Amino acid sequence: MSIRPNQLLTVLADCSGNQELVGIGNDALDTDFDALGLDSLAVLESVARIGREHGIHISDEEVHDLGTPLALLNRLNQAQSGGDEDTDAEERLPVVVVGAGPVGLALAGELAAHGIGVTVLERRATPETMVRAGSVGPLAVALLRRRGLADELDRAERETVERYRAMADSAAGAVGHALPKEHLAGIEKVEHADASMRRMRVEQPALVDILLRHVAALGVDVVWEHEVTAIEQDDRGVWVTVAAPGGERRLRAAYAVGCDGGDSTVRRLAGIPLTGTEATLTGRQSVVEFEGEPPLEHGFRHTSGGLVAWGLGVNRVATLEFDGPPAPDAGPLTSGELQDSLRRVTGTGVPIARMAAGGRFTDMAYQAAEYRRGRVFLAGDAAHVHAPFGGQGLNTGITDAANLGWKLAAALDGWAPPRLLDTYHAERHPVGARLLANVRAQTALMRPDPHSSALRDLVGRMMDVPDVRRFVGALLSGTDEGYGTDGHPAVGTFLPDYEVTDRQEPASGRGLLLDFTDCAALRTIGARWADRVDIVSAKTGRDDLAAVLLRPDGYVAWALATGDTPRARPLVRALRTWFGTGRSPAGTPAAPAGARR
Repeated sequence: MSIRPNQLLTVLADCSGNQELVGIGNDALDTDFDALGLDSLAVLESVARIGREHGIHISDEEVHDLGTPLALLNRLNQAQSGGDEDTDAEERLPVVVVGAGPVGLALAGELAAHGIGVTVLERRATPETMVRAGSVGPLAVALLRRRGLADELDRAERETVERYRAMADSAAGAVGHALPKEHLAGIEKVEHADASMRRMRVEQPALVDILLRHVAALGVDVVWEHEVTAIEQDDRGVWVTVAAPGGERRLRAAYAVGCDGGDSTVRRLAGIPLTGTEATLTGRQSVVEFEGEPPLEHGFRHTSGGLVAWGLGVNRVATLEFDGPPAPDAGPLTSGELQDSLRRVTGTGVPIARMAAGGRFTDMAYQAAEYRRGRVFLAGDAAHVHAPFGGQGLNTGITDAANLGWKLAAALDGWAPPRLLDTYHAERHPVGARLLANVRAQTALMRPDPHSSALRDLVGRMMDVPDVRRFVGALLSGTDEGYGTDGHPAVGTFLPDYEVTDRQEPASGRGLLLDFTDCAALRTIGARWADRVDIVSAKTGRDDLAAVLLRPDGYVAWALATGDTPRARPLVRALRTWFGTGRSPAGTPAAPAGARR
């Protein structure tokens, strides 16, 4: 059904705050946007809203070239009828996420929380059961809790802890030693300066189950046995071709995001290269049952043959051998191969009665040269491939998803400031580079040669110093560095310790202007962005902050120091940078200087 003139005018009136447009009626159709008092952001927001309702997309560049509501109406109806060459698309979608692992599902949840339609494509028939990660890092935990998942995470952790206790009982070991400790290269002396930022013992399959329920409740469509075979893009959108049980499907989306792991199909099809270092070791890990009591001590053991770790996950054993990567045609890991590796590393036989899902890994460390190419994005292991040392991959991947999700939503909603999407690569690529650097350093520390062993002993003694332990904790949790500062040192960092006091904190992922001192001036300034930023009273354990502007991913965009008088210009600049143009008190859009119309 075609979009009618009064429908378009109603949406333009709502997005601009100028209700007189509806009263003017059809006479407004052939009037320039300038003469109607409509700036480019109001028009873009209107197009985004209509696009979501009717499943169509028009690029921002095209919209800028349309001078009147009539020209816009004709273009919208052309796109809806297939005149934009999308006629062979089976389905038109705002976002396609490839990969139903924890990162892809977290991203889908972020988008759905903003009201953005999203479909997740997964090549597997069912969720993966192998325990690739035995815990969830502090940043990811904080983000997931803020999306309303605290109770489910707590429940899953309690269940995991009980299984750790059973493992300890079976080994006749002390229960207090059952839970694994955070470590750097096997040195179990890591601490966190902020006790609220802690790792949770929730294994990856359990986290995927939680996220599947979460996105289902938000209306996300997760489609199994759909393998991406081709990706093409133009300035209007992305074509995604998939092989499905019923035959080939061809989908059209405004954006596509590859969350499909280290061997990312999306990355390869988009032509995004990897840079980094090749593998030098082979790791083997699996959940096992030993014959009799477990013959290994809990934790890490360095030997002349490599390294063995027992209990980093429930009944999980892992070995490292520094003799190069596995053969390309090695096939699946078997219990016999794992037993042989244990014998070589420990020097004794370690009989395995049963082995569940397991696999190999290496220390190859590669990073995508671009996290964005046009309308295609990468997140998680698709963007950074590395060994699982320090349990950092899941934490970093979910933080990737939180960073990207709200920015894609802003672009689709039509209020994204210029170059907002470009900040995804600018902010997250350096994080991935630091992650790969510390994983390489851990590889060097774990080698069994005399020089590396001496260095490991030295680093271990240095970590007896509390400040060093906390530095390493910040490094492994991703809180050691932010996205750059502008004024207050809190700007660009994640804010974990606050509590909304005047009402329940929204879980929708909107921006937050947190007022710690009940400042009326802040509320007056922020009111212009009330459609995308909530202004709330809050309290924090920090004594250096009077107020902060939080982005939807929990990072500080602006901060007011305790005792300082709020000035409108810095806050308005931050609001415009991250949340676009606000509304004037009268309801008319306040266009920035030089804004295109």
